[in-house]
Amino acid sequence: MNDTYCKISSDEVVERIGRFMTDTSRLPSVSVSEIAYRPEFDDLFEDFVGERRRWMELGKMLAEHGWQHKRMRSLFFQGDGDYVNKVTARWFPPAKEG
Repeated sequence: MNDTYCKISSDEVVERIGRFMTDTSRLPSVSVSEIAYRPEFDDLFEDFVGERRRWMELGKMLAEHGWQHKRMRSLFFQGDGDYVNKVTARWFPPAKEG
């Protein structure tokens, strides 16, 4: 992806998102808004980069790595084991083969 504000390679970002899902949120999917401003991802963007730009870049990275998204009602991770049920766009990792 050209002309990005993200300071880290998309491979590393997607890997970190996968770890976040497994270790922190424990949900089978993720919303880019769940990670755009989380402390674990503070090093991805400078503070001046707006929310929509972060969402757009994160979504493009996930799509480039084969993740699929759909809008649906599901749990949304809010931090410290706190979840809320709401409608949002969710990103699902590629299906594991084998």
